[in-house]
Amino acid sequence: MNPGTVRIDLPPPRPYRRPRRRVSLWVWITLITVSLAGGAWLGWRMGQAREVTRATEKKDQPSEAPATPIKEEKKGVDSKESDERKETPIQPAAPTPDVAPMIAAAREAVAAGNWLEALRLFKDVHEVDPTNADALASLPLIERRLAEVRGTVRVDTVPAGATVRLGSAPEQKSPAIFTSVPFGDYELSITMDGFDPIIREVEVKGESPVALAGIILKPSSGQIEVVSEPKGAEFKVVRTRESKPEELVKVGQTPAKIDKLDPGDYEVFMSISGFPEQAQKVRVERNRNSSVSAVFARGTLNLTSDPSGAEVLIASDEGKEANFRRVGNTPLSIPNLTAGKHRIELRYGDWSPIHRTVDVVAGATQDLEFEWTRSLVSFESDPPGAEVYLENRRLGRGMQTTPFQWELPEGNYTLHARHSLLGDVTQTLEIGGETGSTSSENKTGSDSQSNRVEFRFDYGSVALESDPPGAAVVSDGRPLGRTPLILSVVPPGEHRYELSKEGFRSATIGGMVESGAKLRFSAALTYDPTPVTSRNFVNGLGRPMVWIPDLKGWAGAHEVTQAEYERLGGNNPSYFKAPDHPVDSVTWFDAVRFCEALSSHEKALGTLPAGYRYRLPSDEEWDHLVAGQKLDGAISSLFQRQLSTAPVGTLPPNDLGLYDIRGNVLEWVSDWYSQTIVRRIQRDGATPNPEWVGTDRKVLRGGAWNRSGKYDLEIGTRMAAAPASKDRYDIGFRVVLMRD
Repeated sequence: MNPGTVRIDLPPPRPYRRPRRRVSLWVWITLITVSLAGGAWLGWRMGQAREVTRATEKKDQPSEAPATPIKEEKKGVDSKESDERKETPIQPAAPTPDVAPMIAAAREAVAAGNWLEALRLFKDVHEVDPTNADALASLPLIERRLAEVRGTVRVDTVPAGATVRLGSAPEQKSPAIFTSVPFGDYELSITMDGFDPIIREVEVKGESPVALAGIILKPSSGQIEVVSEPKGAEFKVVRTRESKPEELVKVGQTPAKIDKLDPGDYEVFMSISGFPEQAQKVRVERNRNSSVSAVFARGTLNLTSDPSGAEVLIASDEGKEANFRRVGNTPLSIPNLTAGKHRIELRYGDWSPIHRTVDVVAGATQDLEFEWTRSLVSFESDPPGAEVYLENRRLGRGMQTTPFQWELPEGNYTLHARHSLLGDVTQTLEIGGETGSTSSENKTGSDSQSNRVEFRFDYGSVALESDPPGAAVVSDGRPLGRTPLILSVVPPGEHRYELSKEGFRSATIGGMVESGAKLRFSAALTYDPTPVTSRNFVNGLGRPMVWIPDLKGWAGAHEVTQAEYERLGGNNPSYFKAPDHPVDSVTWFDAVRFCEALSSHEKALGTLPAGYRYRLPSDEEWDHLVAGQKLDGAISSLFQRQLSTAPVGTLPPNDLGLYDIRGNVLEWVSDWYSQTIVRRIQRDGATPNPEWVGTDRKVLRGGAWNRSGKYDLEIGTRMAAAPASKDRYDIGFRVVLMRD
């Protein structure tokens, strides 16, 4: 319990005074006694003087007037004053209180050394009689005495060692002695772990020590909450010391709370009819709640296994396996089992199961441990890197391959090793006692003196070289590396390897690989100028061809120039003659013949890829070539009037690397202007010309240098002209190289 605390503020500290020589107690008593005697004599003399004064004043007063009334002869001021004196009665003087008893008590307090009491009494005398000589003489002396004296407080506790605080003085451990304590009232605080705190008031009023001895500290209390399942269990709480019963504290039925317990060790016993008694130890600490609970079940089995994670099955009798039920994996607790015999079976992977019969006791908990006797097996293979399987379960941690080690219990096993290149090898293993033995199939190795298994695969090796080196090696579509290359693990059998290098013709080499054999293959690669798909190249006319991924082919980076056309066609039909300008005024038939001549030219040079030929792009292919080309990157008269064509490549290319895909000259494509073209124009948001359908016109794309209307320059717009049209200085073409 924590008692309420009343805080008493101490008076402010006195101002510092220079230490004065202390005067002994008997000297102070003598001085005050003399002052009291002098004050008494002075008071007596002053009293005699007052009596003489009163007698003189009385003698000088006239005698009383006779009873006979005096006639009023005149009325005046004297008469009026006389009337007022008659009307106002004379009040008697208030008697002076008798301070003699208080002075006598004050003197006794001085004689006893009780200075605080003496100070209080003389202050009372001075308040009643401010001229009292005893008070006036004694008060300064007593106050001076109180300014010098100090008291002593001694505090003893049971047990000792408590923290003691007195006012604002530094704290001490009991037994505590506080010296030089000024007279007055103080708050005393005593605290100690495990005990209730004590707070009280202490008065220091004399030089005699204030002895507070035998203060007994009361131990703090704690609480225990007792519960059970089911409720209503009989319980008893016993105090223990050194694990031995010492005192019966409480009996009752659950649930219950037992409070006001002394800190220490306790033991709680709970029981229900038909179940064994359960006991639990609990430690009570001050101001803490502890709890004890018990579950009364039919019986409980706690199962652990090495290794953990084993599957647990249980049957209520010795019957068939159909009666088993799965209850979990170890570690496992099985509550509420009926009393009697139960059959336990533990399974772990492919290991032999463990069987045990257990007699379950009602209300009892049994701890059962299961362990498989295991051996450490080393798995190795030639070549290394094989996966090892026990039936369908892979052994090893994570993605381990040989060599590695793994624990297996005693028994007989069929193991499979699987190599990514060499297939499977099967081997049997028998583990018994301290050693193991193996038997093998398919040329496997064994070591009968230890638990060591080695899987041996049939394989050979191949070394591949090429001239020049650096050729990519592919086998069955799987890249293996670049020459010179050593394949240290090759399954026996026929093997073929394809060697390829940019700028050279591919070569195929190989042969029969036998187990244990080492073969070497070498190939001389022939230079081949044929372009490689997916890469840009420069054709035989010196013009760049750009690979178009969506079309799986190439397109000319520029429109065909007059120099290129004249080299293969023999003439230059252009209106604006300039070698690096696009050829213009060319018919559709002339453009097709140029493509055929270019295919023959490249084939003769050996630079035409097999299965490809040059031709005009189709209308759909041309849509892929635009690649977001804007009009501000096209040679047209939209922003400024142009006077002729411009050299190819004057403005930057589009995202694919193609120049002048819009503007400069209109480009022939292979399509006729048909209803299909009309639908495409409408799809692209442009305006078609249905009158051209069926008029034997070929489609033109891209706009030209002399076009200034947005309609003519829109991507979706298709112009058209007869394939034999010539003298059109705004028509040219671009070639593509596509698979035939």
